[in-house]
Amino acid sequence: MVIIVWCLFGISVVLVLYGGVQLTRSGDVIAEKTGIGRAWIGLVIISFATTLPELVTSISAIWLVKEPDLAAGNCFGSMAFNLLLVTVIDLFGREGLLRGEINRGLLLSGGLIIVLLFIVQCSMLSWRFYPIASFSIWHSDLTSFLIIIIYFFTTRMIFTYGRQTAPSRETSVTPEYFDYTLGKSFALYGISVLFVLIGGVLLAETANRIALVTGIGQTFVGSTLVGITTSLPEMVVAFSAVRLGAPEMVLGNILGANLFNLIIVALCDFVYRQGILLKSIDLNHSVTIVMVVIMTGVVLLGKYYHFKKKVLRLGWDSISLFLIYIIGLTLLYTLKGS
Repeated sequence: MVIIVWCLFGISVVLVLYGGVQLTRSGDVIAEKTGIGRAWIGLVIISFATTLPELVTSISAIWLVKEPDLAAGNCFGSMAFNLLLVTVIDLFGREGLLRGEINRGLLLSGGLIIVLLFIVQCSMLSWRFYPIASFSIWHSDLTSFLIIIIYFFTTRMIFTYGRQTAPSRETSVTPEYFDYTLGKSFALYGISVLFVLIGGVLLAETANRIALVTGIGQTFVGSTLVGITTSLPEMVVAFSAVRLGAPEMVLGNILGANLFNLIIVALCDFVYRQGILLKSIDLNHSVTIVMVVIMTGVVLLGKYYHFKKKVLRLGWDSISLFLIYIIGLTLLYTLKGS
């Protein structure tokens, strides 16, 4: 039984990975054909495509297997692993690629992630220790509505700022995209969505069974095994952007994916009919939330402050991200039984 579950999990990983890669390619072509800048491509179009595994997996965990901790752990865990990609890129990518001046739109995105996570954390604590200060609308937390409103309002601001500050419209065409028409790209996009949908549903079911069989708990499984797996498309996009020498696309995809993960948390709250999601999930998720907040701050600071002295090609920010991630997972595993 255990072997079958792991085999099904492996099949789901392949489906999600293949679907995510093709989603990224088709999204990139669509963005290029329509003349959208790289920062916006990474922040919205590509990040939406690469975050579909998280969307499908989390909604499936809520809708099919009724496991809110697995859904929340997937979102928060994916956010942490996405930020860890900065360390991977720093180690294997082009030196200094992610250093220097940051696009203000991306800076705003990073700040927004920290603010929204703070709101989520306060809501989790409020529902448990001070419920009189908590509010719900149609059986959903008020926080979920705030996340969606703030996300779309800020995304619109970033888009407007990007168009106002863009020196010129990107008109170059990638050679490998010469044979792609806009219609063909949309067709590839639709087919890839099917792979992600099937793989995501299977991933949620098998991950839940792995948690039951191994006894390590949904919180830890969601924040590690599922979170890392569904972040594989972001990793592929990141290294593709590194080869292009496009740091804004790398950071745009990472920050954009993390923003959309928060949208997924809100959507899961709408779907979860057994109660309020942030009230129902384990408080141990606070460890991952705090970890993501600190890691986001390190990524933003690392764009401005860096030292020439490095260890194995890694700057202070990349080393800090790795240590924070390891410490966070260790603490999460230690608390899994509490």
